[in-house]
Amino acid sequence: MPSALHQLMGSVTDTYTVVAEHPRPGRRPSLWEIDGLYGTRWFAKQHAGPKLHRREVDAYRKWTVFLGADRAPELTASDAETRTILVTAVPGRSLDMLRLPAEQERNAYEQAGELLARHHAAAADEPTADVTEEVWDATAAKLLDGAASHVPDHEIAMVRALVKEAPPPLPQVAAHGDYMPKNWMWDETEQRLRIIDFERAELQPAARRDFSRLRYRILLQRPDLLAAFHHGYGRQLTEDELTACRAYAALDALDSLSWGITHHDIGLVDEAHTMLENLRQETGARMWGGCGS
Repeated sequence: MPSALHQLMGSVTDTYTVVAEHPRPGRRPSLWEIDGLYGTRWFAKQHAGPKLHRREVDAYRKWTVFLGADRAPELTASDAETRTILVTAVPGRSLDMLRLPAEQERNAYEQAGELLARHHAAAADEPTADVTEEVWDATAAKLLDGAASHVPDHEIAMVRALVKEAPPPLPQVAAHGDYMPKNWMWDETEQRLRIIDFERAELQPAARRDFSRLRYRILLQRPDLLAAFHHGYGRQLTEDELTACRAYAALDALDSLSWGITHHDIGLVDEAHTMLENLRQETGARMWGGCGS
């Protein structure tokens, strides 16, 4: 464990044991699991950059309380200079590592929808995010150029069509930024879901990442989980949100693919291909009269 994290631990307790290192994919810094006295357990992290550190600390200080008692870790200590944090451990295992019975899985996704609604509501009445055509076109052009050698021509053409216009303006919410089952901790004993990893939390439209990633990586292939999630969230997506989801997902898939290849994150590469395939299927269904929603 880096010396900066030992120093942060020293500000909390004199007696602790580093029991495990949890490597993160894509050459990202590891997480360290730490035991203290009387069954106390923490996770320590050193962020790769100041922006990630600021996001996560701010989320713990301002937004996670809206999830409800015992639904997220608590921030125990942090240091901006060394970009380190120490958070309490929560019960359960990452949902993407589990194979649950169908009823339990639907329950978990319903709770995921409910908790995301609470997180989004933590920052209410924020100004609408209006992406200018110039910024959108420049971002799209850069990602399309970067992915050209990794993506078949027919998928590049599909993405070009989906990102031809900037997404419609949508309200900003307190977004998690990486709201996927890998960051959902499911406690089978309590049948209770908790949320972790807030380093990408920031104000942005819900369709930017929270809805689009989950929708195009998982939910479109699982209508049972799609229904459970939106029942928990309390509503379906609006037409503007669906339009934005398709555009954001198209660019996110290209970005994830390029990043995953560059950083040897095979799991992310697979997720990017899944997004492109689901976009292709949905786009085809819409063109031929399918509902796609």
